[in-house]
Amino acid sequence: MAVLRPGEHPKASGARPPLPALPRCPGLRGYLQLHQAIRELRFRHAADALRAPEPAPAHDAVFRTLPKATTDDGFRVLDGLWFPGRGGIWHRVDLPYVRRARGRWLSSSDPRADSAAAVVDTLETLVRDDAQGLRRLVLWEVCCLLRDGGERPGESDAVALGVHRSEAGLLASAVAAGFPATGPARHAAETLNDVWPGVRLREAERLAARLPRASEYADGPDDHRLTALVDGIRARSAEVRRLTADGAAAEATGALRTAAGAWLGALRLARDDPAAQTGLLRVAALLADDPRTPTDAAVTAVPDDRAVRLSWCAPARPAGVAYRVLRFPDGAPELAVETSAGEPRPASVDPDAPVGRPVRYAVVPLHQGPGRNRDRIAGVPRVTAPVLLTPVATELRCTVVPGGLRLRWRPDPTAAEVRVTRSGTGADTGGWGESSLVRIPCEHDRVLDAPLAPGTYTYEVRCGYRDPDGDLVWSRGVTVTARAEQWPSPVEELSVRRHTDGERVTIAWRPPERGDGLLLPWTTAPVAPGTDVSDVVGGVDRIPATAVGAESHAELTPEPEQRMRVTAVSVLGGRAVSGPSLVIEHPAAIRGLRVRRVGTDRAELRFDWPEPAVLVCVAWTDGRRGGERRVARSAHRAGLPVDLAVSADECVITVTPLPRPDAVSIDPGPARATLSAAPLPPPPPAPPPPSLWGTWWRRWRRWWA
Repeated sequence: MAVLRPGEHPKASGARPPLPALPRCPGLRGYLQLHQAIRELRFRHAADALRAPEPAPAHDAVFRTLPKATTDDGFRVLDGLWFPGRGGIWHRVDLPYVRRARGRWLSSSDPRADSAAAVVDTLETLVRDDAQGLRRLVLWEVCCLLRDGGERPGESDAVALGVHRSEAGLLASAVAAGFPATGPARHAAETLNDVWPGVRLREAERLAARLPRASEYADGPDDHRLTALVDGIRARSAEVRRLTADGAAAEATGALRTAAGAWLGALRLARDDPAAQTGLLRVAALLADDPRTPTDAAVTAVPDDRAVRLSWCAPARPAGVAYRVLRFPDGAPELAVETSAGEPRPASVDPDAPVGRPVRYAVVPLHQGPGRNRDRIAGVPRVTAPVLLTPVATELRCTVVPGGLRLRWRPDPTAAEVRVTRSGTGADTGGWGESSLVRIPCEHDRVLDAPLAPGTYTYEVRCGYRDPDGDLVWSRGVTVTARAEQWPSPVEELSVRRHTDGERVTIAWRPPERGDGLLLPWTTAPVAPGTDVSDVVGGVDRIPATAVGAESHAELTPEPEQRMRVTAVSVLGGRAVSGPSLVIEHPAAIRGLRVRRVGTDRAELRFDWPEPAVLVCVAWTDGRRGGERRVARSAHRAGLPVDLAVSADECVITVTPLPRPDAVSIDPGPARATLSAAPLPPPPPAPPPPSLWGTWWRRWRRWWA
C-alpha cells in the first residue's frame, strides 16, 4: 500500500487510499444491554434506531400524492456519522439531531415507538458525554455484523447494512484485514467500560489482557480511547503495588496502624484484590487483639443458638454510612466470605455461622454518598475476637420410669457426639455420695438411666463438635433435675391350670419382692413387662385372689365365645408396674355342620364360625386314608361352602377350633359329620343283536375258508 504525503490526494497519485482506523472497543458502559435492546426492536444497529419515521404532511395523508424528495443511499460513518437529507444535503448526527429523532419516535404511531424512544434517549446521553460516541458505537456494530457475516466481507455486504457506497468498500476491506471475530477478545472489549474506570482493578486487568491485539494492517493506529483506558489500569496497578509493599514492610516492623493505612489505600484502589483485603483483615485482627485499642472500637459478637449476633458503636455522624460484614476463620483472613453486603444499622446477624470452628468477623464501613464514591471504604475494618459457635441441646426433658429416669433431647444436626453426666445430692442417693458425678453412656438423642436408687439427680447434656484438627469442642451444658421414685418389682411368672370340668381355669403367681401383686383384666393394648401402668390401675377392678401358701391364686370362668387378657400388676403406693400377661379363649362349639358330596373326590361343608377362634382344622378319614385342611377366619364366608378333597368311600369329617399360639384355650370339643360313599357307576349297556346280513356273511366266509 502506497504512503501518501501531506496534501497528496489518492486519486491524483493513482495509489489506493489507506484503510480507515477501526475502533477496538465500543467505548460505552452498558453496551451489551443496549445492543440487546436494539436487536429486540428488530434494528440492525443504532443507526437504524436514529432513522425515526418522518411525520406525514396533512395533504399527503389525505390525497397520498406527494412524492418522496430524495432517495436514501445510506449513511456515512468513517468521518463522523452523517445521514442523507433532502436536496442531497448530509446531516451530521449531533445532539440536536438525536433529540429530533427522539421526538419523532414519540409522535409516531409505530408500535415500537416508546421502546425506540427509550433507546434513543440512551444514545442522547452518549452523544452528550462524547461527541464521537455515536460514530464509534455505530461503526463498532457495523464492523461486528460484517465480521460475523463471513471471513472476507465485501462492499455489497456493507451496503446491505446501510453504509453509503462511497465508504462501503474501504470499510469492508478494513474489517477483513483484522477486526476481531466473536470470542473472548471481542467480549473483553465490549465489557471493559462496565468495569473501568472503577475499583475492580483485577477484573479490569483480566479484561485488558484479553483485548484484541494491535491493528494488523499497515498505517493502522491504535484506538486512543482504549489506550487511555489501558494506561489508567496500568497506572492504578503500579500504585496498588506500591501501597501493598508499604503495608507489608510496616507490618513486619510492628507499625500496625501505618500498615493498616497502606493496606486500606490499596483496597480502596482495588476492591477485588484478594491480597489487599487479606492484608487489611490480618492487620485489623492484630489491632483488635492489641490491649491499647479503645473499647468503643470493639465489635461485640454473641453466639445465639445457631446464629451469631454482632453489634458495634456507630460513628458520631452515621448518616451516609453502611457496613459490610465479613467472616473468616481465625488466622486465615484469605478465606473471608461476606455475610452482609450493606447493613444500615450498627448490628448484624449471621445465621449460617460454622459450628465448632473459631471465626472472626470484620465490619467494614462504607460511604453511601452519590457518584463514584458510593460504597467507598470509609476506614479500617473493626474485627471481633475469635468466636466459637457450639449449639446446645434443646428440648431436654426427663421422665420418671420404673426403676430409673429416661432423658430425651434434640441435638444439633452437626453434633458429632453427645455426653451426659449425672450428679446426685442428699443422703437418699443410695451410695452415690454427696455431689457425686457419673458419666452415663447414651444414645445420640436419649438415655435410659436404670436401675437407679431413689433420690434426686441432676443431669447435664453437652454436644461435641469437630474442630479443624478433628478434636471435639464441647458446648455448654444444659441441665435438668428429677427425682427417682421407689417402684414395685414386677411379677415374674404366671401359671395356668385347667379344671376337669373344662370351663374353669386357675391362675397362680408368686408375690413380687416389693409391692403387692394383683391380677387385672386388660382391655387396652398389651404392654411389655416392667411398663409404668400407674394411670391404668385405678380405673380397673381387680380379679379376686386368695393366698395359697407362697402363691396367690385366682379362679376364672371365661364366657363362651369370648377372649380375655389378664395381666399381673405390682402396686406400691401410687406406682404400678406391669408383669406377664395371659390370653384366655373360650371358642364356641361348632354349630350347623352340614356336608354334601359334589363329586367322587370332592365335598362341600358348611358351618357357623366358632368365635373367637382364628383358625379351624377340617379333617376327614375313610378308615384307610385321610387328610386335613386349615381354614382361616378371613377365608371363611358365612353361608358359603368350604371345598374339601375326599375319597369315594364313606368318610367321617371332623371340624375342630384351633386356639391362638399364645392363648390358653377352653376346648369346646370337635364337631363330626358323616359323608356317604359315592354311588357306584352304572353297568355298561348290552351289545346289540347281530343282523341277518351279518349272519349270512360270516357263514359264507367260514364256507369259503
